[in-house]
Amino acid sequence: MAWKPSRGIVLALIVSLLVLAFAIYGATVSPAEAPARPSMPSLSASRFFVLLPDGRVEMTDAYTRRVFRWDGRRWLELESHPLSRPPR
Repeated sequence: MAWKPSRGIVLALIVSLLVLAFAIYGATVSPAEAPARPSMPSLSASRFFVLLPDGRVEMTDAYTRRVFRWDGRRWLELESHPLSRPPR
C-alpha cells in the first residue's frame, strides 16, 4: 500500500511555499526603492500637556494655551490664551 498525501497536506504545502516566496521577495526589495511618502507631523509634537502642582492641567497646541481644572465631574477651562503665529 502506497502512501498518498491528502488535500490538506498539499494545500498547506502550497500555502507555505507562497509565504516563503513573499518573505524572500520582501527581504530582497530595497526600502530605498519605495515611493516617497509625504511627511506627516507627529501627533506628540503638536500638543503638549503639563500637570501643574496645584492640580491644574495646561494644554498647549499650535494655536492656544489652555488651562483646565477637574471639579470631580468635568473639566473646567480656566484660561485660554491664543498664541502668536510665527511669520512665514
